[in-house]
Amino acid sequence: MVELNRKRNNDAAISSQEKLIVKKQRFDSIVKEVAVLFNLNTSGSDIRITSDKQVLLLGRSSHCDIKFDSPDVSSKHCSIEITQIYTASVIRYNLTITDLSSNGTFINSVLLGRGNTHLLKSGDEITIAQSGNKYIFRYLSEVKGKNSNYIIGKKLGSGHYADVKEAINRVTGEVVAIKIFHPNNKNDYLKELKQELQVLMSISHPNIVKFHDTFTESLDNYTQTTCLVLEKVNGGELFQRIVDKQKLRENETIALFKQLLQGLGYLHSRNIIHRDLKPENILLEIKPRRSLSETQSGPWDSNELDVQVKIADFGLAKFIGEFNFTNTLCGTPAYVAPEVLQKTRKYNKAVDLWSLGVLLYVCLCGFPPFSEELGPPSMRQQILSGKFAFFSPYWDPISDFALDLITRLLVVDPTKRLDVNQTANHIWFTENKNENKISEATRQLSVTRLTKKDTVPLTLKERVETAMAIDNVEKDNNK
Repeated sequence: MVELNRKRNNDAAISSQEKLIVKKQRFDSIVKEVAVLFNLNTSGSDIRITSDKQVLLLGRSSHCDIKFDSPDVSSKHCSIEITQIYTASVIRYNLTITDLSSNGTFINSVLLGRGNTHLLKSGDEITIAQSGNKYIFRYLSEVKGKNSNYIIGKKLGSGHYADVKEAINRVTGEVVAIKIFHPNNKNDYLKELKQELQVLMSISHPNIVKFHDTFTESLDNYTQTTCLVLEKVNGGELFQRIVDKQKLRENETIALFKQLLQGLGYLHSRNIIHRDLKPENILLEIKPRRSLSETQSGPWDSNELDVQVKIADFGLAKFIGEFNFTNTLCGTPAYVAPEVLQKTRKYNKAVDLWSLGVLLYVCLCGFPPFSEELGPPSMRQQILSGKFAFFSPYWDPISDFALDLITRLLVVDPTKRLDVNQTANHIWFTENKNENKISEATRQLSVTRLTKKDTVPLTLKERVETAMAIDNVEKDNNK
């Protein structure tokens, strides 16, 4: 019986391999034009590149596939290699050029250098030697579908419902991020999804991650994955900044939150609720400071010229379904408003202002206002009742104006919570602060500076280190 099963498995493996070979042969037997080198010279013609050769040699030698007469062109000057990529029933092509010469191959007027290889993008200008044999490279549309426009590279991150990968737009050469959602069932929500995407891609604000494009890929007759093409931001997450520093300076936090409120105000003005504001969804575009003589745009670190806030992952309930989205939120509810935990379907923009209050608390002291180690009661009950405190010594150096804003945001009744405009106009953000505008509730909290001797709150850094330690133990146990 065991031998019979082995034979069946071997037969299945052979059959699968045969299908792959047949499939590959079918692709390989179809000769396609995959790219063109458009001639920029006064004489000569365009060079059309087809899929029937894996490597094309360019040079003066009679053995080259593409021949040149210019004396400064080497006998084997450069090569163009075609790589075929098979995915499902689709074939794509990537082309690279390698300099083999002593007289130089130039890409966009920059010397490639002997032995070096360049991944070609549409619009690249290729110059063969100094004699001026110039061409513009263009991919042809070998596949129907927007996914062929992107060369997908390394993974940047992953989450509950999607992976994020770096990619290059083959037409423009722009580096982007592609959020690839985990496969879901094909159903009738596609029309609604497309409408929502049109709204998201119309968003244009300097403090919001830009949506460039979207496409779907069918994995089989029943499942598909949705891909979002996004602006790539270079400075990482606000979460990592807090972890690295343990907490942020107050003036630094003010500068970041002014930008954050501008972006959030823009979303709310277009009736878009984020619903998942947390440090992981706030990205930072950082412009490095090259010398101390450069004037910084704000109270940033000494090596930073400018830090720009970018809100990410807004409106994503549409892509993973309302049920899954709510369950994901409830899995990490530290930033979630009480009305969301109660699963009230009629919650509104006020949920974002609660999350903003939690985020502000975390930035200034390094740990969240609600957590299991601060219980009893449980974290859920702390949130539902709005039970939090400003513990000494962590909050001793922080101004009462910051405490006042937090207490006005972490209000259980959403109708009494500050909205985005009221928050932006709070006295904490003004230059000349008036002590008389501090609320009595805040005054009481700031005087008592509650201390809980048996409680030592875990900072974000300690939480990350603990999670990593647990993960390492689990990996060791599974070895």
